[in-house]
Amino acid sequence: MKTITLIIHGWSDCSQSFVHMKEFLIKNGIGDVDTIYYADYESREDNITYDDVIDGLYDRFKEKGFIDEDGNPLVSLNVIVHSTGGLIIRHFISEYYSDRIDKCPIKKIVMLAPANFGSPLAHYGKSLLGMVFKGRYKFGDMFEVGRKLLSGLELASPFQWELAHRDIFSKTVFYSPEKVQTFIFVGADGYSGLRKIVNKKGTDGTVVVSGADLKTVKFSVDFTGKQKKIEFLTPHLDTVFCVLRGYNHGSIVEEVKTGKRSKIGRLLLEALRIKTPQEYTQFKEKAKKITEETFKNRKIYQQFFIRAVDDHKNPVKDYTIEFFVRRYRKEYIKGNTVSTEKIDLDEIFWSEKFHTLLTDEFHTNTTDSSYRRFLVDIKALKKLIKECCNALKSDIMLSVKIHVPRVDEGIYYNTEILKNILLLKTENGEIVYQKPSIFYPNTTTMMELKINRSTKYVTVDTKPKFR
Repeated sequence: MKTITLIIHGWSDCSQSFVHMKEFLIKNGIGDVDTIYYADYESREDNITYDDVIDGLYDRFKEKGFIDEDGNPLVSLNVIVHSTGGLIIRHFISEYYSDRIDKCPIKKIVMLAPANFGSPLAHYGKSLLGMVFKGRYKFGDMFEVGRKLLSGLELASPFQWELAHRDIFSKTVFYSPEKVQTFIFVGADGYSGLRKIVNKKGTDGTVVVSGADLKTVKFSVDFTGKQKKIEFLTPHLDTVFCVLRGYNHGSIVEEVKTGKRSKIGRLLLEALRIKTPQEYTQFKEKAKKITEETFKNRKIYQQFFIRAVDDHKNPVKDYTIEFFVRRYRKEYIKGNTVSTEKIDLDEIFWSEKFHTLLTDEFHTNTTDSSYRRFLVDIKALKKLIKECCNALKSDIMLSVKIHVPRVDEGIYYNTEILKNILLLKTENGEIVYQKPSIFYPNTTTMMELKINRSTKYVTVDTKPKFR
C-alpha cells in the first residue's frame, strides 16, 4: 500500500511554516513532492470547531484517494502534527475509527510539542491582547481568533477531558506498536528574547511539558456514599515520549532542516523509518534515556486535571481545595482521613507553605469552572517535605480538604466526608505514598470528584404541609 505523509499545523499557523520540513523529508528519502501533503484549516475563524476540522479532513481524505467512501484505507498515512494538531488527529481517530481501529488509514503519528493537555496561553488568546497580536481583520467580523478552538486548548478544558475518555481510556487500544505507532517530542525550554515574557512554569513556551504525553492516569473518587470509593484507571496505550533539552515550542519545528545539525531532525527520521514493534520498543527506550538526561538538575512538574460533579453527574462549579500538614500521629488517622482538631501554630505555618507551593500555578477553566488545573514542582515538593520534617522534628502527614459551599438554605453538599483526605505521610523522613499514589512526575493526572448534593426542600410525611 502506498505511503503518504501528512503535515498538520497548530493554532494561528499555516502550512507555509512547514515548507522546510517537507524539503527536509524529501532530501532524506521520506517521500517525494507528490507523496507529502499539507493539511490547512482556518484556525482563527471564530465559528470553526474541532468537529468542523475533522469533518473537513475526512472529506478531503476521500477526495484525495486516501480512503474510500466508507472510510477504508487506500493508502498508509504517516501524520506529523504540531501543537493543536495533536488534538485534531486524536479527535479524528476517535470519531471515525474508534470501533474499527484496524481500518484506520493512519499508521504512524509524530507529535511535535502537542497540546494534548492544554496550553496556559489559550485563554489569553481570547482576550483583546490575543486578538490584536494573533487575530486578523476582516470586513464584517472585526477581529477573529478562533474562539472555539482556543476553548478546547485552554487548560482543563471539557474537550480535553472528553477526548481522553474516548481514546486514552477507551477499551479499544488506539496507540500501540501494532496499531497506530505514536511518537511524542517536546522541548524542555521556554522562549528567549522578547517572547520570554509569555513563558509559564513547566512549559516549552506554549504547551505544558507534562501535558504533552498521553500516559495519564485517572482517579475517580466517589464521596456520595457513607464511605468514599476510589476507582483508579490506567491508559490503554503504548506511546514513545521524549523531552528534549534546548528546544522550545517553535524551535522544535524550525530546526528540522538537516539531520546532521538537528537532534530533533534525526529523531524524526528515525521514528518515520520504524516498521516493526521491536524497533518501536528499542526507540522507546532510547527516548526514555534522552528524557532522563534532559531532567538532570532540572525542575520536573506534574499537572493535575480535576473535575467535580454531583451524584447526578451535574457540574459542581463552586469549590475550593486546601492542603494541610500535621505531625504524624497514628491516632490522627481514621481510614484515609486526617483529623485537624487542635492543629497548632507550627502546623498551620507549614500548611500554608504546602498550600502555596501546590496551588501556585492554579487555573479554573473559563468555560466550565467545575474543571480545574494545577501544576506541582515535584522536586520542590520533596524538598519542602524534608524541611518540614526537620522543622517539626517529626514525620508528617499531607492531606487535602475539599470545601463546597451551600447552594442556598435548603440545598447543600455533604462535605463531612471531604475533610482532610490523606495524600502521603513520611516514615523516618522518607515519603510513603498512598496506594495507588497520586504522584506521577512529568505526566497529567486526572481526578474526578463525585459529591453528594442534598436538599431539605422535599419532604414526605403523613401530615399535610401549609405554606
